[in-house]
Amino acid sequence: MERKTKSITVTQFDYIIRDINDEELDIQGHPHHYTEFDQQGKPLTEIRYNRYGDFEEKIEYGYDLQGNLIRESYYSEENELAEEKTFEQNESGQVIRILKHYQDGSIDTIDFLYNDANKLVKKTITTDEGEIEQVEAFEWENDTMVNHTLFDADGEVISSPEEITAKPNQTRITRNDQEQVITEEEMDENGDVFMTINRSYNEEGEPEEVEVFFDGRGTTISRHYYLKYEYLYFE
Repeated sequence: MERKTKSITVTQFDYIIRDINDEELDIQGHPHHYTEFDQQGKPLTEIRYNRYGDFEEKIEYGYDLQGNLIRESYYSEENELAEEKTFEQNESGQVIRILKHYQDGSIDTIDFLYNDANKLVKKTITTDEGEIEQVEAFEWENDTMVNHTLFDADGEVISSPEEITAKPNQTRITRNDQEQVITEEEMDENGDVFMTINRSYNEEGEPEEVEVFFDGRGTTISRHYYLKYEYLYFE
């Protein structure tokens, strides 16, 4: 019988140089991420921590009897609600409206419009005063989005797709016999690896450890750390 996950705790362990004149490394651990689930596997609470292990943000989720997301509460401090979203869905389960509640009592409305193929074609943000703040338009060719344009309140284009001329970074992936990713390498335009991510899994096929090597190449801080996953299961 497959076990159902109740919570996942992710701890980050950093390799730290003890002293500028000492090549020995210390390993320092701190919280990275925590997620709690219900019996159906839907997230109830997510807590994220910054690179120093300090609280960064918390999100709580609420669902209706059919399992549809109806509430999302965002905390910028551990016990301080910053904003809350309530969701409305259509019969297909697609979100058609989000009400964004702020602590000053104001509410922004986000409306979603879909075409006959159930593809999102328009997203409109309206302020508490009933004024349109921003519109996003999406164009599709079959299952491929070919255009995404943002408009301001006056209908002027804020941003639209631009031709990408720079050669993008490349990713090289190695998988195990179960088709799980065990190594991921990010390479620059010259094919040189600047980041390597190694993954291991437990007997249930869940992530167990993720080790990250990042070469800052003298322009930013190089980092070496690993994430350890701990699971609690429903009895």
